[in-house]
Amino acid sequence: MTTGNPDYRVRTAGHRTACAAAPPDAAIADFLQLLGRAARQFHTYPAASPLSLDAVDACQRAFDAIAPGPAITCRITPSVLIVDDAEIGRGSIVETELARPLHRARVASVEFERAAARRDWSQFCGALLESQRAGAGKTTFAELLADAGVAAIVPHMSPRPEVLPLGAPAAPLRELVARERSRQQTLGGGTVQHFYPPDKGWVLMDPSVRYDSVSLLDLTLLVDDPARLAGMLMRLTDDDDAGADPARALEQKYADVVTLIGGLDPRLARLLFGRLARAVLDLDSERRKALLRRAILPGLLEGRVDGEAVLSEFPEVDLADALCLLLDLETAAPELLSTALDRLNLPSDRRDAVVPLIEANLRGGAAASDRRFDAAGLDHYAGALVRIDAARGQSFAEYAAFDLSMNDETRAALDGVRETIAVTDAIDAQLACLTGLMQLEPNPAAAGVLADRALPLLQALARSGRWDQLSVWTGRIRDLAAGLQPGRPEVAASMRELLVRLSDRHVVLQLADLCGAGAEGRASGRVIAAALGRAVVPAWLAAFESAVDRRRVRPLSAVMAERARELGPAVAKRLPHCGPEAARAAVALLGFAGGGYEKVIADQLPHGDERTFREVLHALARIGTAQAAAVVAEQIECAPAPAVTLAEDALWKLPPAVAMVKARELLGRREFVTSRPQVAARLLDRAARTMSDDFGPVLEALARLRYHFWDPAVMRVAARARELMP
Repeated sequence: MTTGNPDYRVRTAGHRTACAAAPPDAAIADFLQLLGRAARQFHTYPAASPLSLDAVDACQRAFDAIAPGPAITCRITPSVLIVDDAEIGRGSIVETELARPLHRARVASVEFERAAARRDWSQFCGALLESQRAGAGKTTFAELLADAGVAAIVPHMSPRPEVLPLGAPAAPLRELVARERSRQQTLGGGTVQHFYPPDKGWVLMDPSVRYDSVSLLDLTLLVDDPARLAGMLMRLTDDDDAGADPARALEQKYADVVTLIGGLDPRLARLLFGRLARAVLDLDSERRKALLRRAILPGLLEGRVDGEAVLSEFPEVDLADALCLLLDLETAAPELLSTALDRLNLPSDRRDAVVPLIEANLRGGAAASDRRFDAAGLDHYAGALVRIDAARGQSFAEYAAFDLSMNDETRAALDGVRETIAVTDAIDAQLACLTGLMQLEPNPAAAGVLADRALPLLQALARSGRWDQLSVWTGRIRDLAAGLQPGRPEVAASMRELLVRLSDRHVVLQLADLCGAGAEGRASGRVIAAALGRAVVPAWLAAFESAVDRRRVRPLSAVMAERARELGPAVAKRLPHCGPEAARAAVALLGFAGGGYEKVIADQLPHGDERTFREVLHALARIGTAQAAAVVAEQIECAPAPAVTLAEDALWKLPPAVAMVKARELLGRREFVTSRPQVAARLLDRAARTMSDDFGPVLEALARLRYHFWDPAVMRVAARARELMP
């Protein structure tokens, strides 16, 4: 427990001078500067900010520019990073953003593997920020990186030992330690097995006591108090809060204390087990009962020495009460008490004193209805009793102790297990396991492997037409991805990519056929489309590029139009890259998505044919916003003659108030009326049906055009305006 770590060497003054004189590698220095800048950006901006992402990209480029070689190891000091005995970063951003935070986080050195990628730098900066926020938290910087699934950056933490004060042990205790060490050497042994992390504990002793090291067995003898030993063991597991309560420490570390005492000479162990029994008796009633149920009584049933040694030290009344806790397994199992008494090997006089007390508890049945063992524990104890050793006699009374446990409720539970096994679907069970693992896995690469395992299972559900199950699992994966997005966006992306890979051509065509198979099939198709969400968009658009698939996929388009608001962003992102047929389908869907897509729809006007032009205008009319109306009005004013009629029809399909505003704007512009009098005449005739008083100034302006003798069409517009004037 007191051995030093060879990785942390004491440096001489000459060595420090050599370090300062060694010139740093320029490429490595540039990389560390950019890594420090990325860490500063993570302090100032969110991880998804473009500024943070640009800083990570620059860091990756600098790392790639370093000459090939082994992993880069940086030793951490409060003010500089030392790489190959060269100091880097004093007085720069490396000191403020890397050296100081890493030193405060108790990081001794960091290894950067050459396989490190952008995600690793992002997680490194995020973990560094989190370690500073955590303050006195027990999660180390290395654990934060491990939880994030980072394997290419390996931090080595400085040891943080617990100091266990022992003072000056008495001479008899030191003699016992010497004798026990001799016994252990006589017994021999293999490699050292660390019960707790090495170098986790340092022992503070009087200078007159000369010990180079102290093992846990030595500590057990030197402490000479099981309750105090449990508190020290609690501190070795970083559970200081629990270690402050001796009773709780004994309850939680009882098994470790028993293991250490059991490793001593049997005579010493017997003595310490007696002290352990007294410590257990000193616990409050509830803690003592919990410890008896969880550890001591099971140890007695399994034939472990600690169960017999501890319980045999109990006074008769406490021993009877403890044994009666066995009746919590089932109220009618007195044979189990007989087995326990046999295992205790009590002298006849003590047995005669304990049995009447047990019988009195049986007759009284006090508090029997309030105490119940965990049913899962019963199977463990029963299994321990059915180990038959041919070398010695076996009392079969032990088996009878559990006969009455097979009651009607137990049989019903076993029947339920059997029926559950029979009806369990193998694909459901595998998908439940894989999605659970993906939810827990922090490493995106490992999560991608799990997604690869899940894909054939989901495809099997689609091929067999098990749409209900498929909708359940796709919806669950989608919800998991949404829940993981804030903390683990890379894993969430892997889960969303799984749904995209599932939504291939065959699944989309099957889904389209389902939507076209009547009302019931359409209802099922809606559920599946809702579960898949945006994942279905790429394959749906690709189907329109095929003349064979185009007709089959149309029933799915109507279902997707119902979810246009949700699917709109994914469709708009792919629209500029679509062919003519897919573009028309995408534009039609965006028409149902509402406002916000007017520009991406209007961008299709210069590139499309007449069918695309008509579909764009219909989509804009369906959106019905002022921005959509502006695009339609622009086409009325500027489009070629054949397309103007389509634009006029689209204008009057807009909401009436919006259409009248645009009609008034067009007729109020003299250039439009004089350049396209026939179109102006049609607009005026259509507007006359719902004309309001605010049209008066427009009519007056049009009436003044009656003197354009050189253009009869304009004169007819003016004459019509005079007729409509009040």
